[in-house]
Amino acid sequence: MLAYHQKGKIEALKAAQKKAVYLVEALGKRLGDVIRIVEKDSGDALPFVQNNVLSSEAILFDNFRTIKKNYSMQVRFEIID
Repeated sequence: MLAYHQKGKIEALKAAQKKAVYLVEALGKRLGDVIRIVEKDSGDALPFVQNNVLSSEAILFDNFRTIKKNYSMQVRFEIID
């Protein structure tokens, strides 16, 4: 589960950078170094995971649900002329 959380966070960070690049380029500037990264808390899906795993019906695969997790990063970049 931890690997999935880490991958989600990395993808959120890459998406923030990609968005910043095209927005800054629209102003004729370049994106510089990262100044700050703040991970936005999106809530913890862990109780849902525990309920699925600890359920007495967990042996039946039909009872498993897909857990969707959203990750959000606030990233500040240097803007270069």
